Amino acid sequence: MRSVRKRTRETNLSRIFIARILFHVNFVLWLALGVFYVYKMVEDSNSWTAAMVGFFFLTAALSLLFGARVLNQHGAWIYFTVIFIAAFNIFLAVFGFPDFFFIIVALLDVVILANLIPLKDHYTA
Repeated sequence: MRSVRKRTRETNLSRIFIARILFHVNFVLWLALGVFYVYKMVEDSNSWTAAMVGFFFLTAALSLLFGARVLNQHGAWIYFTVIFIAAFNIFLAVFGFPDFFFIIVALLDVVILANLIPLKDHYTA
């Protein structure tokens, strides 16, 4: 019985580690995409629009960084927060600019969700 718990705990920790790495990779992608699109908008003299788009990209990127930081804590609110962050970023990527990189970002978020959904017992126990 103890070996099953130990194996489950090790599996949970490896899922959390993979999710944290993917959160950081996704953070870097959102930040890079934000810089690229804001630069293109400023180049086209859309400064007000560029500021708003930059704010939304920065918000999405910082939410991913926040999710990566709180993954080690326990509690039901942590679980639902990181699930919400990943689902919200899928929503942003799907309804954002139609681009190849947004498909990659959305797929990364789907993998993050696939790693986090089975961890409900880990966070609520």
